[in-house]
Amino acid sequence: MLEVNSQSNFDDIKKVVSKIGKEIIEFNIIWLNFITRKKIIFLISEILKKYNIEKYNDDIAYILMELISNGIKARYLHIITIKCLKNLYPSYNQKIDKEEYFNDNEIMIQYSDLFKEEKNKEKLKKLMKLEKSLINDMDENNNINILEDERYKELLSFRENDKNKFIIKLIIEIKKNNIEFSIINDSPLIMINKTRIDSKRLTFKEYYNKGMTENFFMEQLDNSESAGFGLALCDLRLYNNGLNPHEHLKIYDENNKTYSKLILPIKQTFNYSLSHNKY
Repeated sequence: MLEVNSQSNFDDIKKVVSKIGKEIIEFNIIWLNFITRKKIIFLISEILKKYNIEKYNDDIAYILMELISNGIKARYLHIITIKCLKNLYPSYNQKIDKEEYFNDNEIMIQYSDLFKEEKNKEKLKKLMKLEKSLINDMDENNNINILEDERYKELLSFRENDKNKFIIKLIIEIKKNNIEFSIINDSPLIMINKTRIDSKRLTFKEYYNKGMTENFFMEQLDNSESAGFGLALCDLRLYNNGLNPHEHLKIYDENNKTYSKLILPIKQTFNYSLSHNKY
């Protein structure tokens, strides 16, 4: 496993990319600020360039940023829910601390109920707003010392005891004729979320097949529960590249972690572009 992060320089990233195919690349994301985005986009562009499919740079970068952002939201809501669960049901604490609660039906029922509560969604909005503000300050001041700013005490205090869970992993590997980009976060994909995601994506597919893409997005703008809007845009970009989103973008739970996997064909896609350019 070759590790890179926002502190890696561009030459080091190039060296890592030269070894992809033999090694797996892991990029750990703590804050999705300008520097982190820049390094991820550079990493993606170097990999696509290596396989002569750099024409997909913009779309792949957009999709991965959307998936990472979704992972960031999911990790916050998961920790919010876990903290509530521990406060309300102290008898669950031992299992939660040992991460032995995923197969306990009683605990997971309470988890799902708390996950849906409006007050926890409001807490999520507040924390996401603070993180956005903090990242803007990081970018404008180019100074990591902003983490000592009193304005962000609540956010940083919330993250303090669960630092490892606030790391989003981007894993990149070559499998057969595909590049696989996996976004992994430490929150389980519970059934209510999986059903919501699948339902939204299938609805978008129906609209797309009928040539009614604009209607879908207009309805989403008028819908306060517009979850799935970003994933629909990802699916649209895949459709526009001749890729079936339901084969090339998979969202699933594995070992109580959420995986968002983008599968980009190398050989087939390259041959397709050649056959269309030779005329």
